[in-house]
Amino acid sequence: MKLLQYRQYIDTECTTLPDPVLPVKAIKLDGEGKDSLKNALELADIKTCDYLRNRKGEALLIECSDLVRQRNNELPIYQQLTELAEDVADREQKRSVLNKIKRMKPDACIRQEMKYKCIHSLLLLYRLGERSGFRVEQKFNRGIKFVVAICTHSTSDVMAF
Repeated sequence: MKLLQYRQYIDTECTTLPDPVLPVKAIKLDGEGKDSLKNALELADIKTCDYLRNRKGEALLIECSDLVRQRNNELPIYQQLTELAEDVADREQKRSVLNKIKRMKPDACIRQEMKYKCIHSLLLLYRLGERSGFRVEQKFNRGIKFVVAICTHSTSDVMAF
């Protein structure tokens, strides 16, 4: 399998930057059509990190996200659901509904999504190893690291995640 065909400049997806594309290349894991390794490995339905970089036996799985915008988009929906649940008359039913809604809290959903991206990215690495004829433990003998690049101007936003 020719991995270099999936190398691209890293796009941070940060719309507030004048140039969100970094002058650094990595293997595109996630994306549409034939541009992503995930699709080539027949794993189109899983959630993965955006990029993979191999640095001297160390795998860097890179996720670029505007988590602040994502949280801000989901927060009003969460608040509306919570308000609607408050109107439920039956106590047991109300408690049950509120517990379900609590799991939908934007920060919890984002953490869950990041967890799945890490797990699915590992699955992708092992599938890549099978197709390319290498063992992940040997190829990345210095380890596998997950890097989440958050688009924000505030360090407090980073600390929240």
